[in-house]
Amino acid sequence: MKLSRLILVIVFSLAVLISGVGGQNGPTVPSWVHPGLTVSYDGVSASVVNGRPSQSVQVVMTTRVTAVAGNRVSATTQLQTVGTPLRSTHPWTCTSTGNCNTDATGMSGQFWVDPANPTGSVHGAHGEPYTINGRSPYSYRGHTWDSTTMTYNNPATGWQLFMVFETKTGLVLAYSETSPAQQVHTYFKGMR
Repeated sequence: MKLSRLILVIVFSLAVLISGVGGQNGPTVPSWVHPGLTVSYDGVSASVVNGRPSQSVQVVMTTRVTAVAGNRVSATTQLQTVGTPLRSTHPWTCTSTGNCNTDATGMSGQFWVDPANPTGSVHGAHGEPYTINGRSPYSYRGHTWDSTTMTYNNPATGWQLFMVFETKTGLVLAYSETSPAQQVHTYFKGMR
């Protein structure tokens, strides 16, 4: 009787320990994301006509973090169309699990993943799950990072998502979205 009780206590203790560890290992917002942080990206988008991209539009996206509270980041992203006076500003919030709200359809603003739990901290605009494809160096604008690549691909709908992030920090370095109607590509420009 004593042995079965001891086994029961051990099993119960293990269950509590495992459930506690799982909660601690859920996605978190990286510590380098803080109020006042400004991140910018170069972007290009184009409509797709007859399977080919049409004339492209270039933008600079500048995001300023306004608040970080627990697992939620609030920020404002300004989109400036290159070579024109056209600009727009969009407030947004994202949680550490990649649930984002904004006033602009299809824009999340999230510029990070949790490097310890990347697939749990980001997903496509319609909940599309990413798969990690591997690690390799990534170079852009004369700088090279150790990076991880994640993708989502649905041949039935023609949707493809591609993300490259710095392996150590979780900073998103490149993002690409391809659908039958549009292509969008963004590339990390700078942070201050």
